[in-house]
Amino acid sequence: MKRYLHYVLFLFFLVGSSVWLSRVLYQQSVALQLSWVKPESDPFREQRLNEKSLAALLSLTQQTQMQPGEIMTVLAHVRKVSNAGKSGELTAAASLKWKYLMLKYNRSGYEALNEAYGAIWNDIQCFPVASEEIVYENSWMFERTYGGKRGHEGVDLMPPENIPGHYPIVSMTDGVVEKIGWLPKGGYRIGIRSPSGGYFYYAHLNEYSRAFQAGDVVSAGTVLGTMGDTGYGPEGTRGKFDVHLHLGIYIRTEDTPELSVNPYWVLRYCSQKTAKGCVASSG
Repeated sequence: MKRYLHYVLFLFFLVGSSVWLSRVLYQQSVALQLSWVKPESDPFREQRLNEKSLAALLSLTQQTQMQPGEIMTVLAHVRKVSNAGKSGELTAAASLKWKYLMLKYNRSGYEALNEAYGAIWNDIQCFPVASEEIVYENSWMFERTYGGKRGHEGVDLMPPENIPGHYPIVSMTDGVVEKIGWLPKGGYRIGIRSPSGGYFYYAHLNEYSRAFQAGDVVSAGTVLGTMGDTGYGPEGTRGKFDVHLHLGIYIRTEDTPELSVNPYWVLRYCSQKTAKGCVASSG
C-alpha cells in the first residue's frame, strides 16, 4: 500500500511537472517570437486589429498603467492566455503578467517591438478633424495612379460637405513641426514628429492656421489648418479631387528611415478614446 502511494505521488509529480514545463516553454516561445517580428513586415505595417481587440485595447489602457504601445505588443503576440477572463479576453492582470514574462525571457525583443508600437500609439490625444461628421474607411494600400501606380500610404477622412477651408485640422499629438509646405502629391502638408518618434503627416490642407516653420513646437489639439483639395500638380493646384484630409503615420526603424503604417485602427481608437475636435489653440 505504501509503495502504491509512492507511485501515485510520483505520477502526480510527473503530471504537475509536465504541465509546469509546457507552460514555461509556451511563455518562452511567445517571448522569443518578438525577435522575429520586423516592422517592415506586412502584418506589422497593417496594424491588424478587429473589433474585439480594439475593445480590449481601449479597456486595458484604462485598467492598467501600461502604454497603448505596450498593450499592442502583448495583444499582437499572445494568442492563448490561460488566465484570461471567462470571455476569453485578455485581463488587466494577464496583460501585466505577460509584460513581465516577455521582459524576463526576451527583454531586447520586447523593448525593440514596444518602441515601434509606441511610436504609433503612445502619443495619441486628439482626433485629427474638429467635426463629429467625418467618415473614413480602411483604404490602406488602395491603388493610386497619380505620379505612377502606388499603394495608398494612409487613410482619407471625408467631410459631409465638399467645402474647402471649412473643417479645422488639429494635431493628434504633441510634437515638433518637421516638414511644412507644398508637395505635388500632398498639396499643402505639415508633418509633426511626436515625442515617441512617430511622424504624423497631414496632407491636402486648404491653408495653414499660421506661418509654421520647421522646429515649431505644437500641442495636441493645436489647429494646423483647414481641410482642402490641394495637390496633384504644381503649387496652388486645387480641385483635382474632393475635399478631404489624407492622414499618414510613419516610423523610423533600423532599416527604414520612413516606414508607413496603417492609420485606420489608430483613428478608430482615438475616435472612441478622445473627443473629436479637442482643440488646444490655433498657435
